[in-house]
Amino acid sequence: MNNDVKTFSYLSYIGPLCLIGLCSDLRTNSTLRFHLNQGLVLFLCEVAAMIVYFIIDSLIGGIFLIGLIPKLLFSVIGLASLALTLLGLFNVASNKMNPLPFIGVVNLLK
Repeated sequence: MNNDVKTFSYLSYIGPLCLIGLCSDLRTNSTLRFHLNQGLVLFLCEVAAMIVYFIIDSLIGGIFLIGLIPKLLFSVIGLASLALTLLGLFNVASNKMNPLPFIGVVNLLK
């Protein structure tokens, strides 16, 4: 794997940095495109989870004890996101194109 492709593949799993790879000339590379798709789906899921969290927290966050539920769920989602990010980075390091669990079946980039 080309060093530039590997660098952009690493960046694709680090939140909004996946957009850098989408703007590069190497985006037609199949390996990079795979990792860009995985990183973009992961990033969009993280953004969607934050939006849902803020909405739910603003609705029930002030209620005693019940307000802890969104915070605990967001913590679990954050840990899952971290685990998926590390798994994606490991796949890049080992030159594998394994889809991420749960979100790996979604293809945004054709």
